[in-house]
Amino acid sequence: MKHARSAAAVLAVVVAVVTAASLPPRRVSLEPRADGSVAGVIHVHTDRSDGRNAPEDVAAIAARAGLTFLVFTDHGDATRPPDAPVYRSGVLCIDGVEISTSAGHYVAIGLPASPYPLGGEARDVAEDVARLGGFGVAAHPDSPKADLRWGDWAVPVDGIELLNPDTSWRTLVQDGWRSRFRLFQGLFTYPFRSPETIAGLLTDPQENLTRWNALTERRKVVGLAGTDAHAKLALMDIASGDNRYTLPLPGYEASLRTLSVHVRPGGPLTGDAATDAAAILSGLRAGHTYVAVDGLATPASFEFTAERAGNLVAQGGDDMPAGEPVTLRVRSNAPATFMATIWQGSTALKSGPPAELTADVGAQPAVYRADIRTPGGRTWLFSNPIYVRGSSSADARPARSAGQSAFTLFDGRASAAEWRTEADLVSSAEFRVAPVPAAPLGPRSDSVEIELTYRLAGVQATPPHAALLAQTSQAVPDSDRLAFTARADRPMRVSVQLRTGPSSGPEERWQRSVYLDATTRDYVVSFDEMTPVGQTRTAQPALAEIRDVIFAVDRTNAQPGASGQVWIGRVAFER
Repeated sequence: MKHARSAAAVLAVVVAVVTAASLPPRRVSLEPRADGSVAGVIHVHTDRSDGRNAPEDVAAIAARAGLTFLVFTDHGDATRPPDAPVYRSGVLCIDGVEISTSAGHYVAIGLPASPYPLGGEARDVAEDVARLGGFGVAAHPDSPKADLRWGDWAVPVDGIELLNPDTSWRTLVQDGWRSRFRLFQGLFTYPFRSPETIAGLLTDPQENLTRWNALTERRKVVGLAGTDAHAKLALMDIASGDNRYTLPLPGYEASLRTLSVHVRPGGPLTGDAATDAAAILSGLRAGHTYVAVDGLATPASFEFTAERAGNLVAQGGDDMPAGEPVTLRVRSNAPATFMATIWQGSTALKSGPPAELTADVGAQPAVYRADIRTPGGRTWLFSNPIYVRGSSSADARPARSAGQSAFTLFDGRASAAEWRTEADLVSSAEFRVAPVPAAPLGPRSDSVEIELTYRLAGVQATPPHAALLAQTSQAVPDSDRLAFTARADRPMRVSVQLRTGPSSGPEERWQRSVYLDATTRDYVVSFDEMTPVGQTRTAQPALAEIRDVIFAVDRTNAQPGASGQVWIGRVAFER
């Protein structure tokens, strides 16, 4: 017993020494200085998905952390009506959603309830979010977990998450023994200096900054940080909402004190939740924001502006015309030992004391931003860019040339005898040829269209689908696109697919989703835009082996039990 007590005492001394030696420095307390911004946190999970606490509890914690707003981003498909903006414990709570896509997670803010589930291809989700009026952010693009990591940079995202503590610890777990030892040390220091410990474990955002620089050369992309707070560390695979095998680490308060997004809403908040939420969202869209790592120093005050002839013409996030020289200016309350840098893309133009730093630049188009780092080189704060643009858009893309018909599957006049339907065992699909409705004031149409009536199974365990399809001809290898007209009885998405036949081996499919509503529109789906459905031997459709073209309604963008009608007009392969 005596030896056990002695061993325990020695162990306690060792733990104390290791903890004392590993403690990160206390965060620097700065002199508060108004800069027109309000501080909040984006990307917070609650018990409505995989977080530990209810929204009202998290808001009370945010109030203790001195925050002005929170953006909740519980996982979902955007069909749940978002909570209206509300002040809880004096903190403005805004309801967003984190959507899973084929290329990672997408955070959507300012989104109404979607009329159908959002999911599937990243490009489709981003397109739907934009159509519904939301602001979309590519979440944790450097996550080591593939299904979390955003990876489709051809998609015109509105924003990018440059820092994310959840991603940082996942990265450290996989980066070798030195990184794992940093996490191990963090377990000892977290109870004593929680925000400082989390801040000290943030990984270098250089990879994300490089990606962001490349994106901003073409168009505006807002740089943000997400706390990704769950207050839950799962010890094994568990269902969402199950807290039995979890630890409350890192806690909400520690996470909410680690980093913040500062938004300039264009004026003082009014106290009216709806008005103030609109002002916050407007500031986010405009990029009138900066990010501060509060676990290093707090509270932050910062300005990044552009001047001409002594007059303010732009702040971080703004566009301004090229053609005249510009003076860029940084002002902050950062400690004198910190270093401010003004950047042109990935090139550092000038570094110096953070209290006030200026750089005179030429009249050429360029993208400028600023950051402030600690004496050890850690990022404490970064701005959004000022975009000095020429007269033409760098993001313009050449239009695809008009196609020439290679083979017509349905001409809008003949019968559709070669068409058929498919459905799972519980869903139903029927079709008929119906006259095209005449315009209210126009002549009666003598054209016809294929009317698909579908009803999906209401059983979650069955992957429901209902489809209209036709066997193709050997004209497919001579084509590069499918052109058709379509409409639906409600807003929805239909998956346009090409499928190989059984004679060429196991069935394979490629698809491209399109949005439909009550307006008849012309659509063109290029084969090079299609992506595999499940496992395929090739990334692009094997055109020589295609046997069916399919218009499918499935679980990706439809609820179980959904029913309705889709009308398909002329269908032709083109080149």
